[in-house]
Amino acid sequence: MSPPVPSALRVLPPLVLLGTLWGVTPIFVKHLGSLGWPPLMIAVFGATGSATILFTLCRLRGIAVPVDARHFRYYAVNGFFGMALANLVGFTSLQHIPAGFFAMLVPLSPMLTVLGAAVIGAERATSRRVLGTALGLAGVLVAMSPGAALPDRSVLGWAMLAALTPVCYALSNLFAARLAPPGTPTPALATGTLATGALQAAIIAMVFGQFSMPPAEGLPVSALQIAAMASAFLLWFRSIVTYGSVVTSQTGYIITLTGMAWGWVLFGERPGVMTIPAALLIFAGLALVTLPGRWFSRSGA
Repeated sequence: MSPPVPSALRVLPPLVLLGTLWGVTPIFVKHLGSLGWPPLMIAVFGATGSATILFTLCRLRGIAVPVDARHFRYYAVNGFFGMALANLVGFTSLQHIPAGFFAMLVPLSPMLTVLGAAVIGAERATSRRVLGTALGLAGVLVAMSPGAALPDRSVLGWAMLAALTPVCYALSNLFAARLAPPGTPTPALATGTLATGALQAAIIAMVFGQFSMPPAEGLPVSALQIAAMASAFLLWFRSIVTYGSVVTSQTGYIITLTGMAWGWVLFGERPGVMTIPAALLIFAGLALVTLPGRWFSRSGA
């Protein structure tokens, strides 16, 4: 028998909070960038601070963070794609594109993950999931069109760079599923991944000439970003355990909405009318890819 779908009244508050925390990340990045923070140093400070918080919580709960070769390989691969590389392309492009547009890219990550899993034979590529991925990609193309989420065509190159961010997250998800050592608590895996990703981001920052002490003016905002990131990780783990990965994946809707709302309130971003059909296409694609088939059979789809 299939597990019961959790009550919306019980699930919605933590998912809204989680989506709000993830959705505010582009706002922190854009603000710190406006203060002169190099994109990769934003990533280094955020990952280092979050890893420190999670490591402290692991110690308080008696959870060890393994550092053997197998775990380090997991940390290194997952940290590179899911943190260092994703933040390089994402945080750099965010200095040139609206935060609301960036938030619309987030739901592409689970879609591309499912597509990638089908390509490597880890999952079956159903017609519903292929259609969902196509709708999601179509939504992003519409969001890049005139009158949508981008202010003008001059930033299209940066928007295409930003679109590599969910690709990095999807690669991270695929490698994580293959390389995750069995039996290791997820908080320990997250701590090791963040710490290793912070080191990798620091090395990349040196290569790109971004490794320097950023202006102290932004330290309070960076502290807020760290607190939000650590809280989101902890809430995400709790949601996965309590409600399952399918329900938790629906946070993508909320991240898009809250990200666009944060951009409108704090930066005065005014997306065009074409943003509405773009968002609907992305949301439809996310539903087709992530929701189990029984949800559609119950609704007659």
